[in-house]
Amino acid sequence: MSQYEGLSDDEFPDNFGYTHRSLFFLSMTLGEMVTLNKARRKREELDILENYIFHKFHTTLMYTFTMEYCKLLESGKGSSNYAALHKLNRKVLHFKGTVYQKTFEHVEGRIDQLIGSDFHKYLRILRDKTLAHSDKSEKGSNFNVSSFSDKQLKTALAHFSEMNSIHSVCAQQFQMEYIISLDDISSELFIERAGKYLKSYKENVKDDWDVD
Repeated sequence: MSQYEGLSDDEFPDNFGYTHRSLFFLSMTLGEMVTLNKARRKREELDILENYIFHKFHTTLMYTFTMEYCKLLESGKGSSNYAALHKLNRKVLHFKGTVYQKTFEHVEGRIDQLIGSDFHKYLRILRDKTLAHSDKSEKGSNFNVSSFSDKQLKTALAHFSEMNSIHSVCAQQFQMEYIISLDDISSELFIERAGKYLKSYKENVKDDWDVD
């Protein structure tokens, strides 16, 4: 049963519920990463972000992003991997037939290009050796999950945009639209307000403050 339309999989691909969920989690974590990576000049905001709680937050973000990203780029064979874009594309072809064939082939190529990227290979290794599994490796005892470099973050944004676009192409075949964006600013507002509070606190209680 589709999570969004109340239609059976005989009438509408129920894969959309799974791909939408993974893309939503991807957008949520990526938006937070952009916020945490933002260049800042205010000392108090930097002090807030250096708190250990944000180290724990970062690890959770990397875990969620990696898992959802890899889900979307699985092969999607059989009854597993229902969030896979390959599986969604094949299901759309099943529903629409030859009228979708050319678009299907184009979309398959776009997905394969993502799968063949160095960024995908990097995240698959991170997932297999550290996050989803614990394969024996030289990094097996490392408690740190490295942040994305600036270049990797830009790639993550580009890949999310491409995945979102592929999802939209599939949804358009059914006159559907799924809104998935990076527009949430709640964490940015929290950091700004916490920074202002910390600045005021430091000015008024000069020898008694510690953000840790």
